[in-house]
Amino acid sequence: MKILMFAPLFHPHIGGVDKHIKRISEVLARRGHEVSIITIKHDKSLPDFEELNKMKVYRFPKMRLPKVWLWIYKRRDLIKNANVVHCHDFATFIYWYLPFRFLYPLKPVFVTFHGYEGIIPIPRKILFKRKITELLTKGNICIGDYILKWYGTKASFVSYGGVDMPAPLSNTNPEGAVFIGRLEKDTGIMMYIDALRILKEKQGINLKLDVCGDGKLREKIQEIIKGNELNVELHGFVENPLDYLDKSKFAFVSGYLAMLEAMINKKLVFAVYENKLKKDYLTLMPNSKNMMVIASSPEELAEKIAYYLNHQKETEEKIKNAYLFSKDQTWKKVTNTYLKLWGMEK
Repeated sequence: MKILMFAPLFHPHIGGVDKHIKRISEVLARRGHEVSIITIKHDKSLPDFEELNKMKVYRFPKMRLPKVWLWIYKRRDLIKNANVVHCHDFATFIYWYLPFRFLYPLKPVFVTFHGYEGIIPIPRKILFKRKITELLTKGNICIGDYILKWYGTKASFVSYGGVDMPAPLSNTNPEGAVFIGRLEKDTGIMMYIDALRILKEKQGINLKLDVCGDGKLREKIQEIIKGNELNVELHGFVENPLDYLDKSKFAFVSGYLAMLEAMINKKLVFAVYENKLKKDYLTLMPNSKNMMVIASSPEELAEKIAYYLNHQKETEEKIKNAYLFSKDQTWKKVTNTYLKLWGMEK
């Protein structure tokens, strides 16, 4: 089967959606399917075209409409020859593929809704574009049950992404915590940093934290670290944060993929929310309260960190539940969901 993916960003860009697309494409390619990916050239040094692990990657430079449509039109044979077209997130459908939806009305096109925009309340124009995408595609996969509630999406399938079974970690006495994610407000990084400050001030615990990620809040975080003499180290974007995960007892994470990776590596996951949507993002995940620690304020988070530092039995119980859940979320399973969506597997 020939599959054409539209990806907002793709390898070597580092991100949860990018990894999701890469891993399912690799599984499909190994099974003998022909996978082509159209994406933005996020780095000028990248080639316009390359074959990567049997996948064909086509990159176009950053440009405005209608130039994007013209670029795709010149390569319309990719659409014509594809058995299935799959868009990742509504933006690739609305801004890239929409004219071709009418040029090739019988071409099966599907979508994965990966995340949310970080804006509360959700703008009406976003709700409208998502609904148009849902109506004009043949089926969809929603990454998280919260999408059904907050966007009114009728999901064909719900997934939480996948994870690779890791090699046994070498550190038998992990300590401290690791944060994996962007240094932006919507990831909760400031709440984690503030919780560590409170933990030190009120309980005398200066917890070690390795931060794997970068973003606009880096300078502000550095000031807080310095001003409060916190035991926090900023490492910037890390291609493979496994080394830091290996050393850590706790994982501070905000996205499903990072959660699964922490869970499969038997780390206790701490997650935070500052609004009702993010609360549902966390609490509507199956069995979430029994396999991770969820907090809504720095004060609550500091208390829970201190509690689980001193209650090993409860910590191990949550880690066990999380591991059993994550072990079942394989990339093979996620890929099978895509094949079911496309009508290629029962």
